[in-house]
Amino acid sequence: MHYAITPLDPHGHQFAVTLQVTPRHAEALTLTLPAWIPGSYMIRDFARNILDLRAEANGQALTVKAIDKQSWQIAASAHPITINYLVYAFDLSVRSAYLDQFWGFFNNSSLCLAVQGYEHHCIDLTLQLPEQLADWHVATGMPRLHGETFGAGRFRAENYDALLDYPFLLGKLGIHEFIAGGRKHALVTAGRCAIDAERICGDLATLCEYQIELFDKQAPFDQYLFLTMVVGQGFGGLEHRNSTALMCSRRDLPHAGVELATSKDYQTFLSLCSHEYFHSWNIKTLKPKEFLPYQLDREQYTRQLWFYEGVTSYFDDYVLHAAGLIDADTYLARIGDTLARVQRGVGGERQTVADSSFHAWTRFYKQDENAPNAIVSYYAKGALIALCLDLLIRSQTRAAQNLGTVMSAFWQRYGKTLEGTTETSFADFLQATYKVNLHAFISRAIDSTEPLPVTELLHDFGVEVTRAAAQDDNSYGGRAAQQPLPVSLGARFKGNANGLELQVVFADEAAQLAGLSAQDRIIAFDHLQITGDNFRELMQRYRHGDTVTVHAFRRDELFVTTLVWQAPKASNFLLKVTDPTRAQGWLQL
Repeated sequence: MHYAITPLDPHGHQFAVTLQVTPRHAEALTLTLPAWIPGSYMIRDFARNILDLRAEANGQALTVKAIDKQSWQIAASAHPITINYLVYAFDLSVRSAYLDQFWGFFNNSSLCLAVQGYEHHCIDLTLQLPEQLADWHVATGMPRLHGETFGAGRFRAENYDALLDYPFLLGKLGIHEFIAGGRKHALVTAGRCAIDAERICGDLATLCEYQIELFDKQAPFDQYLFLTMVVGQGFGGLEHRNSTALMCSRRDLPHAGVELATSKDYQTFLSLCSHEYFHSWNIKTLKPKEFLPYQLDREQYTRQLWFYEGVTSYFDDYVLHAAGLIDADTYLARIGDTLARVQRGVGGERQTVADSSFHAWTRFYKQDENAPNAIVSYYAKGALIALCLDLLIRSQTRAAQNLGTVMSAFWQRYGKTLEGTTETSFADFLQATYKVNLHAFISRAIDSTEPLPVTELLHDFGVEVTRAAAQDDNSYGGRAAQQPLPVSLGARFKGNANGLELQVVFADEAAQLAGLSAQDRIIAFDHLQITGDNFRELMQRYRHGDTVTVHAFRRDELFVTTLVWQAPKASNFLLKVTDPTRAQGWLQL
């Protein structure tokens, strides 16, 4: 099979795709496009963007019949069949496809129709650039057969599953190559940005080398690409077998000679890169049995996402610290951020992290304004479980092992062999390999809503956790508030000149008890106009227990209610080293 892909109409955001298939015999062909992409657990129905699907053989048109929302049947022919279609590509994300006159990006799961029964055949793909885009670069991890490096050409994948794991980034790209762990890497950027590439590549090399070393210098790739779309506002990442698709804001990346210290935004970008890179081991090769193989036409359920995303989320920041890219105080503040995200709202009291994993398709990936009251993040709580596992393993093996060394051995056993894991594989492996029995802890952590022993375990490693009021309802996290408000609205909000637009209303807190809802717009407290500029000044006049008259709009209807102020919750989690000797068993001080 051979695909030819051309960014045909940048202004109309359309790729042209030609698929050539030589049938084994005269048979009808069934074509289908994935409904979701691995790593992003939501049905996205990529086939809705296919336009003008036609087929011919030996110069004659063949009948094309839709058989469901993502599948078509092509009439039988004994001759080679050519299928032509267009794909509308204007989803600026890491999951789908995007094209304009400045740059393009696509996952093959959005462009390349599978031929039923031919999925295991070798596949060639030619990326063609029209004359007006002849100066564009092409970046992909797909093995190249012909063409210059970072240019158009012909590529090959061993089968359809492999084809889906090679995204493409096109345009006048910034290409910055570096070596890490003896392997070629590159930071590739699309979008207008003037970055300190030397610094970024140096930091990426540091975190990549640390992770490769963590896995005993064994990496499941020969080269690796950070395919980065730089935009005004945006953030995300999606892992692939030898690359990652990233999206970040321009403010996330340092500019030469401008940012001397590592800003919080840049830390977050490095953490994103660290996260997706760690996935090379933890989900791309080591993965749940339920994902062997992927079934991309429907939801595919597993209760193990807390492990694959949570452990990865723990290591994304831990690697930055252990590799020397952030100091201990910064790292502890980021753990505080995670604690705050898990604790704010009652979702963690209503949903287990295993159920969060299982229902990712409909609950985690389709969050609404009630999410903090209904669900827990398997990323955030999973990271806290991984933190507990790391400290428990260090303690029970007297520092002979840690979660990093265990993950390396676990990957050798289940990832390198592509065997796949069950819900008890990790606990069983700990018991069999290291005589560490954490079955009971893991079962409670993932199958109940009981609080995790984070504070107690950190205390054993010389780190104390204290709770304090946040600056306001929008800014809880792991850093001390400079001037916390004396009262809490009990809602996240967006302030502007027209009032406070409520985005999340927390269960059983002041706003909800007053009858306010998400999407309401508060315009006055006690008959005084409130805006994004003056809300702090007005709220500082009150104390908890005071009553205030609230004027608000719901849709276009004005209403009046009475709100009783509550004391601010201690939703900041502040971590501090109190015993450096014990802390050095885990932190780099």
